[in-house]
Amino acid sequence: MKITYSTTPAAFSFPIPELDFRDCSANRWNGGSIVRSHFWNCMSSLLPNIEFCAIRSLMPLVKLIDEPKLHAEVKLFCDQEAAHGTTHSRFNSLHLHTRYPFLLKMENWERRMFSLMAKVFPRKLFLSLFVAVEHWTAAFSQFGLAEPDEWFGNCDSTMFSLWEWHAVEELAHKSVCYDVYRFFKGGFFLQVIGMLILLLLIMLPGIVLRLVYVFAKDGVWWRLSTYIELCKYLFARQGVLRKTFGDFLSFFNPRYRPWNVDSKPLIDAYLSRLDGNTDTLPTSCHAFD
Repeated sequence: MKITYSTTPAAFSFPIPELDFRDCSANRWNGGSIVRSHFWNCMSSLLPNIEFCAIRSLMPLVKLIDEPKLHAEVKLFCDQEAAHGTTHSRFNSLHLHTRYPFLLKMENWERRMFSLMAKVFPRKLFLSLFVAVEHWTAAFSQFGLAEPDEWFGNCDSTMFSLWEWHAVEELAHKSVCYDVYRFFKGGFFLQVIGMLILLLLIMLPGIVLRLVYVFAKDGVWWRLSTYIELCKYLFARQGVLRKTFGDFLSFFNPRYRPWNVDSKPLIDAYLSRLDGNTDTLPTSCHAFD
């Protein structure tokens, strides 16, 4: 009996929203808060390079994947990640690179780092990085879609639509990199190493350096209130890191599978809202009420 590697329950496809960022505030779009806005701005600056790097890594492997379902899912994954990277890059270019030019320099440096990793890392180790990325983004997306007001209350409707659409697609394809990794016989040990590399070399330094820089550019880096608000946003009861910590730890369980957490109800709810509003994508921060 032939082994089936694909664990995605169904093929989900979503329209790309038409987003006009011209009237968005660079640093006040999320509830009027510099701290909350810049946390996600740093994500927006960091993610496109990762997404485009994942595409460049997976596309050459498509022809080697002889399982039709997984083959099609990889191609859809690349299409969705390309749309994410392009849309975030458009926001970044319009609002972040002009006001915070060091972010562009960081992105250029990270692009070179990813290119070097692609050359020197064994294929399975490099794939494990994207298994880790997809788990991390899926954990954020799961809670962000379930309770959006906790992280995006009173935010700009265009920016909410951006992150909502990004999140639902992350959930829809959250197992693709994991399934490809298994197809090429990746094991648990390298999976853990990939997560550690992601955290220690990419995510933690990338986010911390960005936050310090944008806070300094906006003249709030020296205020104690800035870091108190940041700690609350990350570690309070509904905080970004505290709320997703359990999901993060599940990655280090040998029985981990991306769809151990069922995301289909959240995806179906999003699709239902699209069916009920064919003219525009949902833009309200209270879309899940």
